[in-house]
Amino acid sequence: MTIKAKHHVLNEDAIVEKLIPKIEERVRTDIIRSIIASLEDQLYPPEESFKESFIEKMKIAGKGKGKVFKTKRELESHLRSIGG
Repeated sequence: MTIKAKHHVLNEDAIVEKLIPKIEERVRTDIIRSIIASLEDQLYPPEESFKESFIEKMKIAGKGKGKVFKTKRELESHLRSIGG
């Protein structure tokens, strides 16, 4: 089939052949973006849940007694004793 446009005759098959690579690239890009978004959702928790979790841990830590190390050696010794 041929199409007349502004005094030019365009072959429909030629138009399709030119468009196919562009369409394929756009589809490929959309798929890759979708995969990346899905992976990010699985790997990284939503910011709000992270904030809530952090705040809750800080509240619990604030209720307990903390241990203060006067020197770096005391800290290292403590970490070795707990397997850290």
